Amino acid sequence: FSLDRLKGHMDELRNLAEETLHPVARGYLGQNFFNADLDALHAELVANPWVEDVAVRRGWPDTVEITLRERVAFGYWGEREMVDVNGYRFQPTEVRQPGPWPQLAGPDGHEKDLIKTYQQARALLDPVGLKLVKLVQDERRAWWLTFDSGLEVYLGREQFEQRLQRLARVYPRILAAQAERIAVVDLRYVNGFAVRWKTGSPDPTAG
Repeated sequence: FSLDRLKGHMDELRNLAEETLHPVARGYLGQNFFNADLDALHAELVANPWVEDVAVRRGWPDTVEITLRERVAFGYWGEREMVDVNGYRFQPTEVRQPGPWPQLAGPDGHEKDLIKTYQQARALLDPVGLKLVKLVQDERRAWWLTFDSGLEVYLGREQFEQRLQRLARVYPRILAAQAERIAVVDLRYVNGFAVRWKTGSPDPTAG
């Protein structure tokens, strides 16, 4: 008996393409039903960065059954990687799903924390007209936020939630009218903030 047919179970594909997967599986057709190395087939399929989980088994009398789950991306991580919704970092060779994707960067092992923080920040800031596109926790554990307008906000290491809430309060009341002129807002002050303007005096202006 030989393996002559493929049977696949796949959810809707976003970044995987069936035309990429089928040639891999077809390479095992025609092999002896009992001796075909399906472990090797499994290894080839799971080597694709977009494959989160795959099961391969023989289906009597001549079928290879493949059940596959595609990895669900959350956004970019650093310069070359992506991170999925479970906080797993991977490096795809191709991204077929259209963006825009948020950009995250931080210490190793903090992937899930950054995803959660990004989601919390979006929920708080979207209603005041600030769309977060990049969240960075640097090597000193200080936080940087970048918005779709190009505005950067520095929150420092301490009191992240309190400073984020302060930004949500002061942006629509004080900063929004001059947002196009602002390069950086520094919120490390106890009861205020400092602004660095795109043009004009290079010295920060306290608020």
